[in-house]
Amino acid sequence: MATDHTTPLDLALFDLDDTLLGGDITFQWMEWLIERGWIADGNAFRASFAAHERAYAAGELDMEQHLDLLLSPLEGRRVSDVSAEVEACLNDRVMSRLYPGGLQRIDWHRQQGHRVVVISASTAHLVAPLAQRIGADNVLATGLEEAGIDSDRYYTGKASGIRTFRDGKLKALEAWLDGRKPRQSWGYSDSHNDLPLLEAVDHAWAIHPDPRLEAIATERGWTMPDWR
Repeated sequence: MATDHTTPLDLALFDLDDTLLGGDITFQWMEWLIERGWIADGNAFRASFAAHERAYAAGELDMEQHLDLLLSPLEGRRVSDVSAEVEACLNDRVMSRLYPGGLQRIDWHRQQGHRVVVISASTAHLVAPLAQRIGADNVLATGLEEAGIDSDRYYTGKASGIRTFRDGKLKALEAWLDGRKPRQSWGYSDSHNDLPLLEAVDHAWAIHPDPRLEAIATERGWTMPDWR
C-alpha cells in the first residue's frame, strides 16, 4: 500500500519474531509443515534450521541460503493451499504466543493515530496474515515468487523483492515511504540485526534484547520494557 503524502505521518515499526511474538513464526510454520508431511526429512530440516538460527544470533546468516531452505517445501504448491495451511497454523500455535505488552503498544499507537507497520525478516506469506489479525496498517516482509494464473497460481520456491533483513529493512522502508519523511517514528526489536532500523528512528525500543543489543540500548538509554 502506498503512503498518503498529504497528511503528517507518525510511524511505529514493529519487528515480529521475539518482539511481538514469543519465538519465531517461521519455526512454528516449519514444525507445522513437518507434521503435515510437506517436509520429508524433518530431522535434517530441523538441523539445518538450527544452524541458521545460530548464524543469525552471531550476525553471520546468509539470507539467500536461509530463504532457499525455508521456501523449498512450497515449490510447486498452490498459493491458495499454502494460505489455508498458514491460517490453520496461526490459529493452532501462533496467536497464543503473541506478547500482551506488544499488542497493548500497538493499540496505543493506533489510538494516537499513528501508522503501525510490521517489518520482519520472516516471509510475507506468514507475516501479512498475522499482521492483519493484530491490527497493523502495513507489512514489509520478504516476498515469495509466484507463477501461473488466477486460482492456479503457485509458489516457485524462490523469494522476490527486497530481503527485509538487517539494512534491507531500511531499504524496504525507504521504498515504501517513497520520499516521504515521517513526523515522528518509533522502532521496536529484540535483535542486534535490527540496529540499522533502530538507529534510523526517533524513538528506539529494545524488546527483550539479545546481549549485543542490550549493551547498546543500555549505553544509549533506549527503553527496554518486558512485554511477556
